[in-house]
Amino acid sequence: MVDLPTALGAGVLATFVPLYVGLFAPRVLTKGRSGQNTARLLASASAGIIFWFFLDVMGDAARLDVNQGFNAQSPGQVATHILLAILFAAGLTLLWSLERYSRPRVRVQEESGRSSSSIPSLTFAVATVAALGVGFHALGEGVAIGSILPQSSSILDAIGGLLPGVAYVLHKFLEGFVIGVFAVLAREASERKIGLLGVIAGIPTILGFVVGLPSVLESSYFFALGGAGAMYIEIKLVPVFARTRLDYASIIFVLLGFYSMYIAGLFHG
Repeated sequence: MVDLPTALGAGVLATFVPLYVGLFAPRVLTKGRSGQNTARLLASASAGIIFWFFLDVMGDAARLDVNQGFNAQSPGQVATHILLAILFAAGLTLLWSLERYSRPRVRVQEESGRSSSSIPSLTFAVATVAALGVGFHALGEGVAIGSILPQSSSILDAIGGLLPGVAYVLHKFLEGFVIGVFAVLAREASERKIGLLGVIAGIPTILGFVVGLPSVLESSYFFALGGAGAMYIEIKLVPVFARTRLDYASIIFVLLGFYSMYIAGLFHG
């Protein structure tokens, strides 16, 4: 049987180290005179990452049981199907409500009449909500791993082995990268602000470990919320690079982001 404190410590390291590396990467990459164009390209890459992220998390959410159709064999299956569908809508509504409550404003930086080259700048409130959206998915991950831990010899065994462990670390880095891009777009990339975003996105994983240990809750419910988080993030990212002079470059970076998440998923198999 796995030593739970050791497993928890390993989980904390595997979660927060790559997450914070990803969070600070956009801040480093956007320094210098070309920071504005770089930020737009990083937003494009982030959109590509989230495109695949959405597909991945919806698979974990059993695609809201759409494959079941109307062929449920028991009241329990019907209830699960309905609950998954409702949770997706509830998650998106919650994130949007939190944004509206925070009263964010989208600022457009004008450049001597060349508005096509400016970047819509999001507020830190939007970055915080985006981090929470990623946290929904992280909670589902934690619950899934926590439910297997008591029957596993190690946390690596609970994840599925070395290669799935590599996939987990890469996913955390890419998730942190996306949130870090939001911090850059919000012009709030200080150590303190980025640290806060990391806590919001990372703590749900650890919480999920604990919640999942009794194996009472299905992780798919939290993944349904994570799918809503991915949709929210995508909606916020696309206007940043759409209809600009870097359209073709943006597409290249969308594909780079998409395939980076795809390759990370290959390790999981």
